[in-house]
Formats: sequence, structure tokens, C-alpha cells
Amino acid sequence: MNKPRKWWVAGLWNLLHPGIGQVYNGQARKGMIFLFLTNILLPFLFLKSLTLYLNSLSLAVLVAVVFAALAYYFVAVTDAVRVARKLESEYQPKKYNKWYVYVGIVVAAAVVSVILPSLDLDRETIRSKYMQAYKLPSGSMEPTLLIGDHILVDQRQTARNPNRGDIIIFKYPEDETKDFVKRVEGIGGDIVEVRKKSLFINNKPVVENQVVHLEKDIIEKNQNPRDHFGPVTVPKDSYFVMGDNRDRAYDSRFWGFVDKSKVKGTVRQIYWSWDRKKSNVRWDRLGRKVL
Repeated sequence: MNKPRKWWVAGLWNLLHPGIGQVYNGQARKGMIFLFLTNILLPFLFLKSLTLYLNSLSLAVLVAVVFAALAYYFVAVTDAVRVARKLESEYQPKKYNKWYVYVGIVVAAAVVSVILPSLDLDRETIRSKYMQAYKLPSGSMEPTLLIGDHILVDQRQTARNPNRGDIIIFKYPEDETKDFVKRVEGIGGDIVEVRKKSLFINNKPVVENQVVHLEKDIIEKNQNPRDHFGPVTVPKDSYFVMGDNRDRAYDSRFWGFVDKSKVKGTVRQIYWSWDRKKSNVRWDRLGRKVL
């Protein structure tokens, strides 16, 4: 059944609560992002900003906070209106496109926003033991992770014992003040070798659908370990890690193994992504699981 979207309805829902307009337009994942920002992240940032204002009594801080809040609502509403206009002629409703679903989301979001601040949660404990957010500053893991991706890292004990294929955050062995993100290719006892850019583990070729090679030339082993490496045996309680952007990654081929004690967690999900070159949000990446 064709039920075109009405731009003014999408806008009104988002004025009531950012995110509902996106759900109305059939963009449930985008709507959940706005709901998360509105009910969890933004209240926290607002309280931090308010504390800063009370400490400094700076009018500039107050104006910045108010402007940021208005800008956020403007972005949320205009996004919903823009998408709804594209759906004015044809739209096949989703199962969740019911008025009572929208109302239910608003009520649930209100309950969360009231209950969450009352919970006496130790944020440092959560950050050190469970989940922590990181921002990708380099392209060594492209195309899996892009510059501007913000990722959630599972820091539970089980996540600090990664398997082959897992993407991990770890303390960079040559400068432990820096965190690196790479994919685990070899674990303790594995024999790792690179032959003409192709990876071999225990003398067997590895199928790497996620890996890209952007350079056509082959560098000889006596000049650089990028395209010819090993074979080497990974020590016990250590990992051999590599970047998915294989020709432009600075990884275990160059500086060695990652000790198990230096692993901080396993990358699980992208929660935000910003393309600086285009000044756009990469909506299709939000909420994506990292594999």
C-alpha cells in the first residue's frame, strides 16, 4: 500500500522529539542515532557545559551552548523534512510506521532520560572495563574503517583475548602514549609470511576480502618488508597485526608483535562517522558492526 510521507508531519514529529521524524520516514537506524544523541549524549554534554558556565560565568559559553542546541534541532528537523519531500509521491510503509509506535518511542525516551541521570554509574569503571569510544585519525584500516569514523571498543576481559580476524585497539609498542587500531592476523605459535603482498599463515594462503592494495609495484624484501616478510613465528601471548589498507599501513611487518598485555579491546561498532572532505555525515555507516 502506497502511503506517501508528508514533510510537515515529519517536521512536527522531530520538533516533538528528534529522531521520530526519521522513523516516520522509514529510516529507523538514523532515528535511533538521533534518539541516542537527544536522550543520552546531549544531556551529558549539556550538564558538562552548564558546569563550565557556572564556573566561568562566561556569556560566550552560554551562547555557544544555546546555539549548539538550536543548531542540533535545526539539523534534525531539516533532515526529516528533506527526506520526506523525496517520499511525497511514493512510500511503502514499514511495519513500525504506526502512530502508537512513535508515541511509544517518545514515552520510552522520556523514561530513559529521567532514569539514566539518577543511576549512580561510575563512568571511569565503564570506560576502563566495558566500552570506550575512539575516533579514527588515519586511513590504515580503510576501507573497513575510514578517517572520521567513531568506534566503540569492547574492553571486557574476553575482548582482550582476540582471535584471528578481530580488529583491536592496543598500545603502540614504540610509543605507549598512542593507541593503534589494526587487524589480528597471527596469534601465538602461528607462522606468518608475506609473499608478493599475499599473506600466508602456517604456510597456507589467507583469503582477505576486506584488504585492499593500492600500490601496483612490488618492493623487494631487502629494501622494505611491506610486500615480502618473514616467515616469523608469533611468540606466546602475542599478536601479529596488520592494516587492511595493506600498502599504506605501518604495522607488525615494520615494528614487531603486540604483547597481550597491551591490548585494550576489540572494535565492535561504528557509532558516528564524519566525512571532513565533503562536510557530511556518513549516515550509511552509523550503527554498522565492524567485521
